[in-house]
Amino acid sequence: MEKISVIVPVYMSEDCLEKCLDSILQQTYQNLEVILINDGSAAICQRYKNQDARVKVYHKPNGGVASSRNRALEAVTGDYIVFVELELDHIQSLYDLLKKTDADIAIGNFTQFIEDQGSFLIHVGADNYFEQVYSSFDWFHHQYDGKYNISQCFTVPWAKLYKAELFKDIVYPTDQKVEDDYTTYKVYLQADKIAYMNKAIYIHRKRSTSVTRTVNLADVYPLKSIEERLTILNLIGAPQELLDKEIQAYKWRLSIHEEESLKRGDMEAYQQILVKKLLRPSVGESDRIYRLVD
Repeated sequence: MEKISVIVPVYMSEDCLEKCLDSILQQTYQNLEVILINDGSAAICQRYKNQDARVKVYHKPNGGVASSRNRALEAVTGDYIVFVELELDHIQSLYDLLKKTDADIAIGNFTQFIEDQGSFLIHVGADNYFEQVYSSFDWFHHQYDGKYNISQCFTVPWAKLYKAELFKDIVYPTDQKVEDDYTTYKVYLQADKIAYMNKAIYIHRKRSTSVTRTVNLADVYPLKSIEERLTILNLIGAPQELLDKEIQAYKWRLSIHEEESLKRGDMEAYQQILVKKLLRPSVGESDRIYRLVD
């Protein structure tokens, strides 16, 4: 049986951590290594390590989720990788999908639980189920697909099972507030086949302290990440239709940053954004990419 490495950055409360670890260890798929990157809950981590040989604990100073993931990726010995933030109950279904389709990545949808409201955001119903296999470029077309919340599924690292080899050259940036926006798409580009099931297999708890609820939109949608993405896609020969979608998304982000720079009174940033907005392609939209990225 192939081994699956479950990566858990330990930054949650002790009660949530216990629920998370219990859910992982009770999975029907049992050949796991559970990698805990601890920066503050040493006693609980050690207790679970003593109770179950599959649990491995690595200690590090608090450096954020990105640095914890990077440390965990160094420790992975499994054939596949799953990232977990809270309770988990979907390893078997993702593994079955991946093996059935001979894919490199298996992806599921999720339901959001808004903790301070005690309410659920349900994006997918039982009647909406389907499975589909995509090439990496085909999957990119869903990056801005609001139907069934697929656009969020695209960016987040969880509710996915990845072949471990895809992360050989992947590093999460430790100096950014939204590290996933810089990283997840790069993993997709390493894959030949991506399998998606339109089923909510994970409940994501959205707290009042979540990054997307505590920073402004300019931080949630940085320019640097999409400029980098545009450059990479252009260099590897992505289809023109895909590039055009990215450019439209880039224009939308520019408008957000324009507004935020005015609110801050940052005229230098505002002027830089205006210059980028004034640039025009001379031939096709994709020719514009090199002129947008400094």
